Amino acid sequence: MKKIFIFYSLIILTIFGFIYGCSEVKDDLVLAPSPDFHGEGWLSQASSNFHGKVIGADNWNLAQCKSCHGADYSGGTTGASCRKCHTSGPEACNTCHGNSEHIYPPKSISGKLLNTDPGVGAHEQHLVSDTALRNSRPVECQECHLPVSSFSDPNHILKDGKTQATIVFGDLAKKTTEGVTPDPQWDKNTQTCSGTYCHGNFKNGNQNAAPVHNNPNSVYCGTCHGNPTTGNPLPGGTHPTNQNCYQCHGGVINSNGVIINKNLHVNGAVNFSTMH
Repeated sequence: MKKIFIFYSLIILTIFGFIYGCSEVKDDLVLAPSPDFHGEGWLSQASSNFHGKVIGADNWNLAQCKSCHGADYSGGTTGASCRKCHTSGPEACNTCHGNSEHIYPPKSISGKLLNTDPGVGAHEQHLVSDTALRNSRPVECQECHLPVSSFSDPNHILKDGKTQATIVFGDLAKKTTEGVTPDPQWDKNTQTCSGTYCHGNFKNGNQNAAPVHNNPNSVYCGTCHGNPTTGNPLPGGTHPTNQNCYQCHGGVINSNGVIINKNLHVNGAVNFSTMH
């Protein structure tokens, strides 16, 4: 009888221990959230609860996302992968600005597409691979912005209530030519860029040129050198008065006044042809 009592006591203790142990493990689990965990409109760009707006308001803090969806956002404890929509991951450059083809606006981080918006502006005219929209060699991002190496780089995310990216001019904008030293300035209120080598602050250039970032039409032939009123690109000052630019710069421009090698335009050097 005593043996039977001991036997059943052991069974009861084992069952109790199993139940207690399971409850302890369960308490430590991070449960997958229900489909409506984030609230209505989480995936709708038109909603005030759209995840892009909510995360942006939290200074783009993705640490909370990783805690549930995993370090690589592929599901984690939720089983819901962010990569279903963001195939390259939420930290990819073109998740917030740019598109599947490039990492610069349009679109802007606020989703704008028109170049009249400050977040879009003249990015295409500076960076696009299609030379029909660009009049110079492609401009590196760090020529206007702080260099960024990763999503979590301290130079990346806007801080302290800033709503526009910090403008910090690079070496090209500050290029000194024959005694002319540029003094690049950015005015966020007027969206103007002035005093740069790129737009006329060089010998015989229009050193007072101030192109408007969100008005790409403010830059045209003659605005950086020459006469912006007539569109005559011939620089003033001590420059020769020969109108046939191609005779000296045939590797850059042809006899019809068309730039044929945009990589040699606004590149920090004056490129002469063999005819010169």
